[in-house]
Amino acid sequence: MAQEDRDYGFRVISNQVRFGCGFRTAEGRKQYFAWHGYPNRNDDYFTTAEISEEEYGKIEKEYPREIVADRETAEVFRQKYVEGHPVLLEGWNRLL
Repeated sequence: MAQEDRDYGFRVISNQVRFGCGFRTAEGRKQYFAWHGYPNRNDDYFTTAEISEEEYGKIEKEYPREIVADRETAEVFRQKYVEGHPVLLEGWNRLL
């Protein structure tokens, strides 16, 4: 099944410093999101923000399917795709 045909898709780009992207169908429309987590021992504070389809496409091209990233790479991602975007969900250990 093609990715575009699914109602939900989720991608972890880096598990080391926890960030990624995905999409879901919400209220009859495809909604794209990016997420970033700040680790604290065994828990993470995640922020998930709505992004545009174009931004989602940029992430798909810019980042490999899976990388081992450092904090600097994760911070660049957060500033570009999470900060300043409408927040869909945030909290300890909370992802869409």
